[in-house]
Amino acid sequence: MGATCFLFGCHQSTENKTTVFSIPQKNTTIKYSKRFAISKAKGLTYIYLFGNSSNFDTTATYLIYEDPELIKNIPKTIIPVKSPCENIAALSSIYANMISELGLIKNLTAIDNIDYINNPEIISKHKAGQLLELAKGTEIDLEQTIKLYPDIVFTFGMGDPKKDVNPKLLLTKIPIAVSLDHKEESPLARAEWIKFFAAFVNKNELADSIFNEVEKNYNTLKGLAQKTEIRPTVFTDVKYSDSWYIPGGKSYIAKFFADAGANYLWRDDENTGSVPLSFEQVYVKAKDADFWLNPSTLKTKKELLAFDNRYAEFKAFNKGSVFNNTKTTNAKGYSNYWETGMIYPDRILHDMILIFHPELNKEIKNEYYYYEKLN
Repeated sequence: MGATCFLFGCHQSTENKTTVFSIPQKNTTIKYSKRFAISKAKGLTYIYLFGNSSNFDTTATYLIYEDPELIKNIPKTIIPVKSPCENIAALSSIYANMISELGLIKNLTAIDNIDYINNPEIISKHKAGQLLELAKGTEIDLEQTIKLYPDIVFTFGMGDPKKDVNPKLLLTKIPIAVSLDHKEESPLARAEWIKFFAAFVNKNELADSIFNEVEKNYNTLKGLAQKTEIRPTVFTDVKYSDSWYIPGGKSYIAKFFADAGANYLWRDDENTGSVPLSFEQVYVKAKDADFWLNPSTLKTKKELLAFDNRYAEFKAFNKGSVFNNTKTTNAKGYSNYWETGMIYPDRILHDMILIFHPELNKEIKNEYYYYEKLN
C-alpha cells in the first residue's frame, strides 16, 4: 500500500532533505478491521488509515510519539500526535463512548451534540459546564474549537480528504483523526476500532482486553446460533420520503443477521452500504418475512402505521414480530444502541439470537440489552 497524504495536519512537520526517516512496514496486530492498521517501532506508534474504498491504499499515517526527539525530520505525509492526548474532542457519541470505555472521561473536553448522548457521566459533565458542544448544527464551531485547541479531534469521515474536514479547521494545525469504523463490513471489525482510539491515549492494553472479551463472547454466541436448524427470514428499516434504505448484503448488519442464525432477505446483494429501494420492491420481497427489525426510532405499531398504513400488510407486523433497538433511549429519543453497541456487538448479537431463536433462552441471558418488541 502506497503512502499518500490525507491532508489532515500534513503541514505540521518539518523536512530535512539530508535525513531519511524510516517508516516501518504495516506488521499490524489488527485482526478484523480493514480500514486501519497499527505498527510500532523504536518507541513510536504508526497508525495507517485506509480511506480509499477502491484499493484500500493508505490515505493517512499518524505518528504517535512521546519524545519529540524521535520525530525529527519526519516526512510531510505523516501527521504527528503527542501522546497521551489529554484534551480530547470526540465529534460522535460513539467516539465519546470509546473514550469513556477507556476510562478517560476526564480527558474528554468536547463533543459534537449532547442531544445524541446517553452516557450519564458525559451528560453530567456537560451539565457541570465542563464539556463543550462543537457541532450542535451541521458545521463545527471553529471559534470554539480554536479556543479549546484540543490535543486531538476525532471526527467522522467517508475517506475523501477533500470533504471530510473543514479546510479552515486544517489551517489551525490541530491534529484531526478521521474514524472510518462505519465503513467496516463486520461487527467485530467495527468493535476493533477501540484500538484506534486507544493508541492516541496510551490505553492499548485496556483496549486489547476489552476487545478480546467481546470477541470471545461474540464467537461463543455465534456458535450457538449456527447450530440451530431454523433460519427465520428478516428485513429492516422503513421508507423515508421516496426510498426505503435497505442494508446491503455485504454490510455489517447483514453479517449480524447471518451470525445470529437468520436469513436476511438481501444477503445476496453485493453492496456494503445501504441500497435505496421503492416501497413496492421491499414489499414484494419482504411481505412474508418472519421478522422486521430497526424501524427507525419507532416504539409502537401505531407509530409505524402513522408513517404508512401499508405496513399493516406485512406478515411480521401482523404476527407481532417487529423489534427495535429502542429499549433505552435518552430524552431526545436516541438509543444507546449506537453508543455502546458498536463497542459491544456481542450484546447486539445476543439480542438478535433471543429474537430469532427464543428456544435458546436457557443458554443465554433471557433479557434484551437494546431491543424491545413493538406493541
